Amino acid sequence: MFEFVRARAIALILLALSAACTAAGVGLRASRNTKATGSIAPPAPTTPAMPDASAAAPAPPNEIVVAERAPDRSRTRTIGTCDESARPEVARVTIAHFNDLQARYSDRVAGKSRYALLAGYLRQLKKDNPETLVLDAGDDYEKGSIAELRSEGETTRQMIQALPIDVRTIGNHDFAYGADAVLRDVRMSRHPVLAANVQHIGLSEDEQPFLPFVRVDVGCVKVGIVGLVTKNYGADDRPTSAPFDGVFAQDDRYARVLERQVKAHGDEVDLLIALTHLGYADDNALAMSPAARGVDFVIGGHSEQLFREPLLATRPDGTRTWVLQAGHYGENVGRADLALDLKDKKVKIERYRVINVNASLPSADDVDDLAKRLEDDAAKDAHEIIATTQAEITAGASMVQLVARAAKETLHVDALVIGKDHFRRGLPKGAVTLQRMYEAVPVQKQPAGTEGFSSLWIVEMPGEELSVLRARPGAASYAFNLFIPTSIDPNARYRVALDKRALMFPRLAFGKNTTFPTATFGGELIDVLESYARAHTDAFR
Repeated sequence: MFEFVRARAIALILLALSAACTAAGVGLRASRNTKATGSIAPPAPTTPAMPDASAAAPAPPNEIVVAERAPDRSRTRTIGTCDESARPEVARVTIAHFNDLQARYSDRVAGKSRYALLAGYLRQLKKDNPETLVLDAGDDYEKGSIAELRSEGETTRQMIQALPIDVRTIGNHDFAYGADAVLRDVRMSRHPVLAANVQHIGLSEDEQPFLPFVRVDVGCVKVGIVGLVTKNYGADDRPTSAPFDGVFAQDDRYARVLERQVKAHGDEVDLLIALTHLGYADDNALAMSPAARGVDFVIGGHSEQLFREPLLATRPDGTRTWVLQAGHYGENVGRADLALDLKDKKVKIERYRVINVNASLPSADDVDDLAKRLEDDAAKDAHEIIATTQAEITAGASMVQLVARAAKETLHVDALVIGKDHFRRGLPKGAVTLQRMYEAVPVQKQPAGTEGFSSLWIVEMPGEELSVLRARPGAASYAFNLFIPTSIDPNARYRVALDKRALMFPRLAFGKNTTFPTATFGGELIDVLESYARAHTDAFR
């Protein structure tokens, strides 16, 4: 575990920066689930109160109650059985893995939630082969379901627990809803949640929510798993060393952290796995590092790549590690059938395949029912038509123009500054549901625990300053669009909506830094578009 001193120093720097932003009139956190019906002044960032680990939080509807608890740091988990008196020379074990689910339980495949098919396959696999270990490489939250946004992550927490996961590493998006939500998630989890390089700076060693390492005995095979997590992301959509929500400090010396865990636990196990949320570039560098000597697999996420075959990393000394990753959204599951010589601890991949999660798989109907109940509770009209488009609205410029019209009407602004890269999809011609609209403008709370980096913020400024902004070229890599009146009265005052990235990092949008007056929160893009759509319905364009 890395030093508390370094972690606390980082946190103090973040708090100082937050205070500076507040003094300048720029808030980083707005009230939750705010609809775009007007401007709302964001309260100054505060350190969230920690939940009482000794008391169970009230259970939301439709949830199986699990008491909150500190993670068990000593007990070895067991899957399947092993007759020690007849321990085989060669044991077989199956590893199923996925990553970057990103709350896609609102996806429908042949009328079923995608998670129902994912759970159905994994349950059947465990039934057919009890020596199966299911691993989740993180980013279960954000960008998928409007129900998650409306419930502050609670629907996703429950859906994760409905999947037959044995061990999970947390991802950067899993910190989205702040420290209280993270602690609730981990302390109520049926399976261990790992992060060897993340530490809560306000909790003691024994109170830390994440386990650095866990051992799982799968049949006669002792499997060790180390978790590693990538950095927080800032409002500029770039990695930052700032702690997640100001309290979860992250150590990016991945090789050093992994090496420490290998030295501490490598001799205890037959098979050693680094379950990471770092991305392929870091996974490959880690696998090639001497620090990974003794690690058999790096099973990762974050870069959302789908490898149809394991990638073999061979170090100069001849030792090797396989790197695996299974795409995203629960569209695929990686399955590795292994044979392990228990005497010399040599592992062989007998077969590796990628399972497509589609209607051909068995369905876990209870998981489908849960998804639909949670959606109904949190976003009752998620799958109802809220607008009808007269023509397709493509991602990029067309979506930007739509937001400009919506912002002018719902936020009563005169100008808009927004990046075109905020739009994941356009909108189809014809009927549009709220869920489909959210898929075009998903929220990514960056930094973690704040509003989305694409959220809209309102400032008022004199026309003279607005004219200067219009004349400044921005960073081409972000392709900001400026919807500013062609005729500006230098003596008049104008209301301008800026996305949070342009507000917090004006050089990206305007080519140089500038000072904005006090900003108020206007809403997430989905709030603005939903209000506009409901006001226009059939005339939506």
